[in-house]
Amino acid sequence: MIDAIIISDAGNDTYSGSSPLRLQLGGKVATIQNIKHFIDLQGRITIPFHDEDQLNWHSAPKLNGIMLYSYLQKENYRVDLIDSYDQEKGEFIRMLSDNPKAVVISTTFISSKSSLNALVDDIRRAAPDIFIIAGGPFVFSSYLLLQRSREKDYDTVSPKDDYLFLSHHDCPDVDLYIVDKGGEQVLSEALRRIGDGCEDMDLPNTARLENGKYVFTERKNLDPPDIVIDWETLPEKIFTPGIINVQASSGCPFNCEFCNFVKDRRYTRIKPLEQLIRELKTISGKGVKYIRFVDDNFRLGKNDLNEVSMRFIEADLNIHWMSFIRASTLAKTDLELLRQSGCVETQMGIESADEGVLKNMNKHADPEMYKRVVKNLLDTGINCSCCFIAGFPGETEHSIGRTIDFIDNIPEDTQSGLFYWSMYPFLLVPLSPIYESRNKAKYQLEGYKNKWKHRTMNSEQAAQHIMAAFFKIKNASPIYSGDNINMLMALTPDKRKEFLKVRHELSKVFLREPLDVSTVVASFEKIFF
Repeated sequence: MIDAIIISDAGNDTYSGSSPLRLQLGGKVATIQNIKHFIDLQGRITIPFHDEDQLNWHSAPKLNGIMLYSYLQKENYRVDLIDSYDQEKGEFIRMLSDNPKAVVISTTFISSKSSLNALVDDIRRAAPDIFIIAGGPFVFSSYLLLQRSREKDYDTVSPKDDYLFLSHHDCPDVDLYIVDKGGEQVLSEALRRIGDGCEDMDLPNTARLENGKYVFTERKNLDPPDIVIDWETLPEKIFTPGIINVQASSGCPFNCEFCNFVKDRRYTRIKPLEQLIRELKTISGKGVKYIRFVDDNFRLGKNDLNEVSMRFIEADLNIHWMSFIRASTLAKTDLELLRQSGCVETQMGIESADEGVLKNMNKHADPEMYKRVVKNLLDTGINCSCCFIAGFPGETEHSIGRTIDFIDNIPEDTQSGLFYWSMYPFLLVPLSPIYESRNKAKYQLEGYKNKWKHRTMNSEQAAQHIMAAFFKIKNASPIYSGDNINMLMALTPDKRKEFLKVRHELSKVFLREPLDVSTVVASFEKIFF
């Protein structure tokens, strides 16, 4: 018997406007391994196949579940872990044979009540009487939004069907909500009471649906526990994909106008470098060669990247890594030293190449600095993937044109690094600064989520610009985070660039006409063979 099954994620939703336009083969995204499989079978894909989910940034097990697993293990609970429910339903059913007492759902990657509802309903079909606990960012954001509903000028009517607590209609069949930024201590006590057969769940910072209404308990300012993951005790399946998510810091000190992440200084911390290196050595000892740092901003942009690079080199970690790193930090960094430390890719939220739009976003950067940093990274041989937003207030046809030109004009044939991009439509979401009534008035902004308009653009026009960008850009590839890194890097630099260009051009062709198998096979055979 186990105490709980932890569920890290339910699906693979994305708000990216460009990602759904990427090349598809047999209903699968055309990653390099899927393409190779497609060619080997002369135009077919069999599912699953060996290495489909190996050695790519997308396949790394979610860190939220790993952290909960490690924390509850140290609290002497017997737990099991589901990384992605949609992909592991069979494994979940098998786990139910161990008679778990509870299912714990982390909502780090759940962004709507409907998604949570679908997950909970599926769990109930398999285990009608199991105790379900949900907590994490989506639950806590829903609570914060409920508090804002007391303000007359704050729109909580539009999001009432997307968030919890704002409506008593279509509520997920969850037994206990943990309403806290973290809530690990509350979760531990809840599992203890469930194990003891205690029906009293009057725990602080929780909510339950009783007689059709949500009942909230008293709020306590609980200090977050310092969770140190014991990588040695994790199940081997965590390491099977060959890539691991690691956190070098938590929190973000910046205040971009579009961001709805909940900020709490108590959760803002930088992991001591010695501890980080110990963790990386342990993970490397498990045979893992790729590390993806999931920091919102690597080590909070501490500007000690040269020192970190030196320490990684001295520790002889035998890993390759990538992370979000601010351009302003990279501008002060010895990029050759960074490359020698094992850094193979950096991610940046550039958002726009227009000064006015960046200013509106409260981004303290300028396009010329972005251009220099990206060029220097590619010259050094470090890949760079950048995210952009189309349609933020102040956006015009000219400003989005500058962003498109920025993306298309940066890569040069002589550079060994690869440049990737993804473009997201602006979303008008609660708890972001731009959602405040004063900012809506400033830009004549109205609407909700993916349906909006402001003084210079509307959501339909933004979607059209993303489509236009996809067709216009030739020299840079959309982000395919599922590409097998070893397979991609086994190609010569020239072949890598040819592969990315061919894939992108074929994606454009087959958005307009039916997929032609012979064309796909012929186009890629000359690259692989």
